[in-house]
Amino acid sequence: MKTIIFLSVILILTNIACNQERKVQSNLSNKASNAALFTPKDTSWKNLTIRQKIGQTMLMLPDRGKELELGRGSLKVYFENYPVGGFFMGWKLYDNVKYEDYFEYTRAACKEYQDASRLPLIFQQDYEGGVDLPGMISFPNAMSLGAVNSPELTYKYGKAIALQSRTVGVNWVLHPVADLNMNPFNPITNVRSVSDDPEIAIRLLSQQIRGLQDNGVAATIKHFPGDGVDYRDQHLLTSCNFLPFNIWKEKHGKVFQALIDSGVACIMPGHITLPSYQKEKINGMYPPATLSKELLTGLLKGEMGFKGVIVSDAMVMGGFRGWYDSPLESEIESFKAGVDVLLWPSYTYMDTLEARINRGEIPMERLDDAVQRVWALKERFGLLEKDRDLVRDMTDDEKEQARETSKTISEKAITLIRDRNNALPLNLQKDKRILVVGVTPVSRKGGDRNLKQLEDFAGQLKSRGFNVDFRHDILYETQGWTDDSPEKYDRIIIAVARTHHAPFGPLELYDDDAQTAWGVNSMPKEKIIVINFGNPYNTNEYFERVNTCINAYSNTPVMHSAVISALLGEIKMTGQSPVDLNIESKLKLY
Repeated sequence: MKTIIFLSVILILTNIACNQERKVQSNLSNKASNAALFTPKDTSWKNLTIRQKIGQTMLMLPDRGKELELGRGSLKVYFENYPVGGFFMGWKLYDNVKYEDYFEYTRAACKEYQDASRLPLIFQQDYEGGVDLPGMISFPNAMSLGAVNSPELTYKYGKAIALQSRTVGVNWVLHPVADLNMNPFNPITNVRSVSDDPEIAIRLLSQQIRGLQDNGVAATIKHFPGDGVDYRDQHLLTSCNFLPFNIWKEKHGKVFQALIDSGVACIMPGHITLPSYQKEKINGMYPPATLSKELLTGLLKGEMGFKGVIVSDAMVMGGFRGWYDSPLESEIESFKAGVDVLLWPSYTYMDTLEARINRGEIPMERLDDAVQRVWALKERFGLLEKDRDLVRDMTDDEKEQARETSKTISEKAITLIRDRNNALPLNLQKDKRILVVGVTPVSRKGGDRNLKQLEDFAGQLKSRGFNVDFRHDILYETQGWTDDSPEKYDRIIIAVARTHHAPFGPLELYDDDAQTAWGVNSMPKEKIIVINFGNPYNTNEYFERVNTCINAYSNTPVMHSAVISALLGEIKMTGQSPVDLNIESKLKLY
């Protein structure tokens, strides 16, 4: 009997050892396979001139006037003089173009640029929530993916955005956002981040990346070493990830490493510091990752083993500017630090870098390393293939699948935070008269888009047979300290849409929006429903005494339709908050 037990134990231990060995071999195999993705088989890049090589490190914002000036009126001459590697197809492309023409104009511009260039170009955009062009399908914000927590749907999300991107010639997108939204007061990550939990982020983002890259579009995780810890915005100033390094490795570091190991093509560093790792300073202060050789070459390329393309965040941002005497010097130092592709550099960068390499001030090895990475990227996504189709139209089935993916994610993301008195579902008999109060700022930056979208929500509710009035905010202080809405309406829906950069600044409520919170908290609560179509933390920060609260994460017509279906009880609200909404506990970041 003892012999049988002994043999059984040996057998179990042997199986465990074999399984562990297979797991190790599998991990090694995956890493070896991924390494092959970052080594170009095509070696023609070695025959490029120094100027052509430098061009591969430049991703420009279209500016037709400047391009024709540099090309003496000819795009072909422009590319001969400045053989840049590609373009970010952003807002400047559309100067003097009607919005309804954006889609066709983007396709035509890609073709015109590529026809004029002797070398293969790559076209890039953010497209975080899908292709924001007329006729395209909108998708909910990334935090919706966290609320659904479905790897399968997240893959479909990435696939749909990839297929849409290729219809306009874009093969490189600047997402997903891999930052952990650890600080509820961070003004830039928020609904762009899937979660504050590294395990959720890894599980979902790895599938989003697969969905993009399996379908011909390079993914970019951002913003290394990780935004979402500071309460400031790197667009305005250099911000900070101030986690102790051992905690950073368990949080942002764990996410970035896992996604590197999964084969992500590109990483975007932010204008963000990591003081727990950095030692080198500029004028007594730690420089942002985009200027830190320690973080890019030492940590990211060295210790973490990233072999893909490092693409900078925009070089016009406040967190990048001002560290050196001129923007040009900052661009050169960023390249030296380890950035392989500069986003929107100056044209003098090409001239200056060429001169300094020729003088031996910057080693040729640094340029060759960057160009090899970019060339591998272009080869991996088919851009070196002769006679390739610049754009790929979606089939009818693909369009329908994309619409269904957006609808399903929107429906499954809706999160019922509380319904203490069982006010839901609504019905036409007891809830006929509804006031929708749109709570969102209107300003120069951000405009009135959020407000118009909230009006769309009210319009969709009206189309369901309710008598709906809409107004922007409750100016409580000007109304004699009372409001007769509770007497006039059966339900008052407070529709809040506070989203990043609309306008710049904190995501808390202020001015007339803050007065609305004042008004809501002064009213009887029986008839009030709060729905957040943006910043999910506002639910508890301003409306914790409201009995019925919903988080919906995205202010889009597709999400509005889903929320109305949920309000009417046609679908269940199954979303789970992907972030901790307890403000008190969130102030303890680690």
